[in-house]
Amino acid sequence: MSWSMILQILLNNLFTVGVLMLTTLGIALTYKSATVANFAQQSVATVGAFLAAYLFMRQGVNPWVAALGGIAACFVLGWIIDALIVGKMTAARAGRIMIVIGLVLVIGALTPLVFGMIPYSFPRFFTGNLTWEKFGASFTLTRNGLFTFGVAVAVVTIVFTALNVTKWGLKVRATASDKTVAAMMGINTDRVTATSWAISSACAALAAVLHAAQTTNVTTEMMIPVQTTALLAFVMGGFTSFYGPVIGAIIIPLTAAMLALISGLWANVFLQTLVLLVILIKPIGLFGKKIAVKV
Repeated sequence: MSWSMILQILLNNLFTVGVLMLTTLGIALTYKSATVANFAQQSVATVGAFLAAYLFMRQGVNPWVAALGGIAACFVLGWIIDALIVGKMTAARAGRIMIVIGLVLVIGALTPLVFGMIPYSFPRFFTGNLTWEKFGASFTLTRNGLFTFGVAVAVVTIVFTALNVTKWGLKVRATASDKTVAAMMGINTDRVTATSWAISSACAALAAVLHAAQTTNVTTEMMIPVQTTALLAFVMGGFTSFYGPVIGAIIIPLTAAMLALISGLWANVFLQTLVLLVILIKPIGLFGKKIAVKV
């Protein structure tokens, strides 16, 4: 395999990496602050994509404004889900997980009822390809794919910077470390977790809108494969850290693309086996941190 082929594979997967980074970042935020995996994230994200497509197709709203509307709506929806439903439940973690799974079913069933069954589509933000030659090789990259990756990198950078230098980030990290102690120190942990759910839902909605803009189609199942892969990245990268899952979201699609060159039919099997081996060797993930419990 030549270096030019490897580079072209990387360029072809920039869009996938960008969408996965945003989705996995959302999962990491809710898990670290609320200690529950947000399985409902893909359902909420789909609502954002449908709303953006509805505003664009039915109301004639500019696609950029429509996208912002879908993302903002999911921010509010994520806040409501935690503040009024998940955050109010005093059940054990397993009980809260079942509640989140129930939300997946409810939101998934309501989405087609609210928006209808007609085909929805969303336009690309940028059209055309970028092509260039270097060292005797030709390379191609879609403008929209580059835009998707750039937006994902920008959002991840902003969130990680906020986690490290703002009071909100300090509260999130304190809540993630020990929610009980954080509450004793005067931190409103309920507000922290609700905000994390809101940001998580907004990131997922952004990923869904970018996904819809690349494929130009909006369906109720569009984010299921993305969510599944994001959960793999979350576990493989390291669920005990904020940045580990995002790094996993970069590694997994690129690894899958390389494995597809060996065998397109068995690429997914190879990938699942690789993730399983990583978990068996290092259960906390590649970049996970071992948590020491003081007694």
